Amino acid sequence: MSIVFETSQNNANDESFANTSNIWILQHNCARSTQIMHACMKFAKNKTDIVILQESWMRDENITISHSSFICIKSNVQNTHVRVLIFVTKNAKKFTCTSRSDIVNSKDMQAISIVNNKIRREILLFNIYNKKSQNADDE
Repeated sequence: MSIVFETSQNNANDESFANTSNIWILQHNCARSTQIMHACMKFAKNKTDIVILQESWMRDENITISHSSFICIKSNVQNTHVRVLIFVTKNAKKFTCTSRSDIVNSKDMQAISIVNNKIRREILLFNIYNKKSQNADDE
């Protein structure tokens, strides 16, 4: 799934966040696979500003893959493998991202603040992993 904040041409005087820039976001559940993560990052290079992943592959001490075009933002939960990651392009000029562990600090959820550099407006992006029950009776 990808999410795009589209530029609107409805009102030239509107200084809303969405009116001043497009931010391209790719979201995917990686099923703890490095191959899937690398495929997502390869696809996202030069096409996507932010990649949000669930069930990312993690090694001991929350070490994961890296990519030359992206910065990885991880929750700082100790002694557990995080299940959500956000990668932000290193070429971001129209926005700034900041981890918001003050809002949520969990292995299954993270938040980042995205600030439009032109108008200084902020939106929050949440990356949430919700494990689906394998038991049909729980649905």
